[in-house]
Amino acid sequence: MDWKNIDKQQLVTIIIAIVGTFILSIIRVQVDANTTAIGAMNSYASLQDVGIIASVMALGSPWGVIAPVVGIVIGDIVMGSKNFIIGNIIIRSLMALFALSFAAKVDDWKKSFVVAGVMEGIMLVLFLIYDFVIIREFKIVGVTLLLQLAQAVVCALICAVVLRYMPVMQPDKMLEIRRPVE
Repeated sequence: MDWKNIDKQQLVTIIIAIVGTFILSIIRVQVDANTTAIGAMNSYASLQDVGIIASVMALGSPWGVIAPVVGIVIGDIVMGSKNFIIGNIIIRSLMALFALSFAAKVDDWKKSFVVAGVMEGIMLVLFLIYDFVIIREFKIVGVTLLLQLAQAVVCALICAVVLRYMPVMQPDKMLEIRRPVE
């Protein structure tokens, strides 16, 4: 990551990605609950995954991963979901890396839905594990899982459309999956 090679247009795009993902992160359905282990939990569902896909398509590597995660973390801080900050940094970065690897290869609807679906599947599985580790109460994990499932379905549909219609702005900055020569 070379800080000196960022031109004005790319800086504006990075700022738009951060602010856009932040806005998608604070427009949310939030459920407040209390746990015996850690106190107040602010579980939520939002459209922040759409910001991840759009950022990856617009910025490529590494800013397509960094910018949306920064926006999501700022959204968690502003909305009081402090228990999800570490999980969002790790899990949303992995989602962005997955999207960065496969978004350039999407050329039809089937691939679009597969990439968006797998990305949301990564979110569901890893947040289920994360929720069990930090929350440790089945009732609250169940509510959180339902919110994340609703988020996954809605975001997968919207992300598939974004993948299908938004062109990769910087194809040279997308990750490539290399297969061994047989």
